Amino acid sequence: MSKKLKKLHSFYIAALLLASAACQPDKIDYVLLSGVITNTDGSYVTVKGNDYSYDIDLNEDGTFSDTLRLKRGFYLFYSGRERTNIFLANGFEIKLFLDQPMFDETLTFDGNRKGSNINNYLANKARLDEELTVDFQTLFSKEESDFVSAMKDWDSKMKGLLSASQIKDKDFVELENRNLGYEYQTQFINYEYYHQFATKDFEFKASADFNQYLTGIDVNNESDFNSLRNYKSLLQSHFGTLIRQGQIDEAFAAIRNISSSTIQQGLLPSFVYDVEAGNEDAEAIYNGIVSISTDSATVAKLSDKIEKIRKLQVGMPSPSFAYQSINGETVGLQDLNGKYLYVDVWATWCGPCLREIPALKQLESDYHNAPIEFVSISIDTEKDFEKWQNMVADKELKGVQLFADSDWQSDFVKAYAIDGIPRFIIIDPEGNIVDPNAPRPSDPQTRSLFDRFAVKS
Repeated sequence: MSKKLKKLHSFYIAALLLASAACQPDKIDYVLLSGVITNTDGSYVTVKGNDYSYDIDLNEDGTFSDTLRLKRGFYLFYSGRERTNIFLANGFEIKLFLDQPMFDETLTFDGNRKGSNINNYLANKARLDEELTVDFQTLFSKEESDFVSAMKDWDSKMKGLLSASQIKDKDFVELENRNLGYEYQTQFINYEYYHQFATKDFEFKASADFNQYLTGIDVNNESDFNSLRNYKSLLQSHFGTLIRQGQIDEAFAAIRNISSSTIQQGLLPSFVYDVEAGNEDAEAIYNGIVSISTDSATVAKLSDKIEKIRKLQVGMPSPSFAYQSINGETVGLQDLNGKYLYVDVWATWCGPCLREIPALKQLESDYHNAPIEFVSISIDTEKDFEKWQNMVADKELKGVQLFADSDWQSDFVKAYAIDGIPRFIIIDPEGNIVDPNAPRPSDPQTRSLFDRFAVKS
């Protein structure tokens, strides 16, 4: 063979090898994600993960397609306000189908594409989880023995589904088995606290026998903390429970002893919400967070919040407000002196707020003749002013209905350090604070308070 032919032959072989390598799935450095969404009025879908967020435009017919470059792992797929877990890795070619109004019920993945088997398992898992747990109220209202039985049934059926899915990716199966274990543990950790709210028995304490399910928690798995939301939720629930039980110093001491600074810093944001008005442990939680946090922005924001909370003690003058009412007039705090005020800070988009409306309306009716004025302040954005008006009319909301002037940035909202709704506040007839973070209408404690106000009159 001539030198020239040898060169051509070598070049040809090299080209074939390169082409072959390019065809290997593990060499592909992207995910091809596409889908068809029917009956949607959205304009895009979103994929979110740790430090990752990517929007994909929807075509007019509800189709979409794009290539994503990301780390192997679990992500959230959003369409409108609905979301689901998906698992992505380079080399996956995934096509999903769903009907927006029936998101969970209709979500499926084209079974002939790489990665579809895993994601069809996750879609089926979500449907099975909903079937087994039914809803928060039903699950956590159960007595201890019934709850344990329900969770053991959940664990058995979830693992059975994973096995039946015949997923060949051994790394995923191992990861998902840990994921299921973390979720199982978390439900037991949350049981006491959630049972109190589900049954309105705020004196309930889990038995010593039940506590056997709360042991053996590994707090140092940085890899799972970064990749599995269930593990992160487990640690948040574990330390959050200690804090709620008053073991604040112990909880933060244990966090300081965690060997991974990533876990330490990643846990702290979940406790920021507990630094709130009306929580007698707010100062201690604040001190615990700032003693560990290396995030100067978080510390500065939290320090500003604690300064506001210190001005919201019982008996102190309440921050004032003056907002437009549903009737078009301006109503201020000074206009309502002479009665106790039960102030509801809410919004039309807030699910928990809407769930309190029936109980709120019943309270208004039952205490109609008591010296109590019901005041609802909407923090909807200006563009939703008409939506607010329509909801007030459609739901026949009574009391004083007001629309805040700058939603979350309204002075009254900021003065009360409100960072979550619904938020209820009680102010006395002289304009002083009775409770800066009062119980919700559905909480029996609210009626006990109102009965005291009626007696005082």
